[in-house]
Amino acid sequence: MSKRDFLPDYSSISTACGYRPMYKLFVGANWRVVPQSKVPGFFPTASQAINAAKEYVRARINPTIRAEQTSVIADALGVAEWRQERAGRAARDQEDVLGAIVVKGRQVIVERRRARA
Repeated sequence: MSKRDFLPDYSSISTACGYRPMYKLFVGANWRVVPQSKVPGFFPTASQAINAAKEYVRARINPTIRAEQTSVIADALGVAEWRQERAGRAARDQEDVLGAIVVKGRQVIVERRRARA
């Protein structure tokens, strides 16, 4: 393997306060400590620190795409409401013209009953 072969590796370093997560992305590269601004500084166990290092590297290698960050935009133009109204109008038109409503390609006969007085 050459010095720049990509092979992520994770570790932790023991300190007086707990364990710090560490990582390296390439074979032969120096170990780097995960920045404290990205994860809590110290962990009570080594495995928690290693898992934090894995999450940091995963987020660094696969950043969130802006399209994934967008929030749901409210229906400002009223498209959903318009579609409901259009579907209702189409059903009424079908009933008036055909005497039935077309559902999944089949005509469903609409029975009309007069209210008793």
